[in-house]
Amino acid sequence: MDTPRVCSKVEDLTPGPLCASPPSRPPDACRCPRSHRLALKLSCAGLILLLLTVIGLSVLVRVLIQKPSIEKCRDYIRRIAASSTDSSVQLRCPNGWMTYQNKCLQFSQETSIWEEGLSDCPRKGATLLLIQNQEELRFIKNSVQERGSSFWIGLNYSLPDKNWRWINGSTLSSDVFIIIGNAKRNSCVTVSNGKLVSENCDSENRWICQKEPKYL
Repeated sequence: MDTPRVCSKVEDLTPGPLCASPPSRPPDACRCPRSHRLALKLSCAGLILLLLTVIGLSVLVRVLIQKPSIEKCRDYIRRIAASSTDSSVQLRCPNGWMTYQNKCLQFSQETSIWEEGLSDCPRKGATLLLIQNQEELRFIKNSVQERGSSFWIGLNYSLPDKNWRWINGSTLSSDVFIIIGNAKRNSCVTVSNGKLVSENCDSENRWICQKEPKYL
């Protein structure tokens, strides 16, 4: 029976083959097989998908929990809006006054100088008309034409600054309103024949008063 050959630490003196060292591993020996790598990628993708699903469900649950509160808020807003609408319906102008936007307007029946109109309107809790924009001016012009008269408004020529001023102290915007006639001392403005006309304040015309609507 042959005995196994044992490598000695010392070289044999007799010629013969030396002990061979264990073969080294190739560089890619520790890499996973391709099928394992594919399975790992699929597992990672599955974990990511699962995580996204969990996040989505948590958001959905939160929305469903909060939905009753949102609906309550919407109902509350609707009630407030309805209440505001009901309240605005209660705003009325007194008898003999015309409603226009946020104003009550009265076209006087009597005629007198501009100063009389300036004094008469406050006795009714109002002021001479202050026209705010072109839209309101068109409305006033149409209303005046239906009545066939000239009406004083709250606009006169102011000295010494030589400007057209409303009775509240604001300066007339020449880009919005054009006045026909001379601008001079003791000049006031009427709405007449669809125009703003400069007249002597001592002329006799009707006038237009304005005031805010009130709850009645």
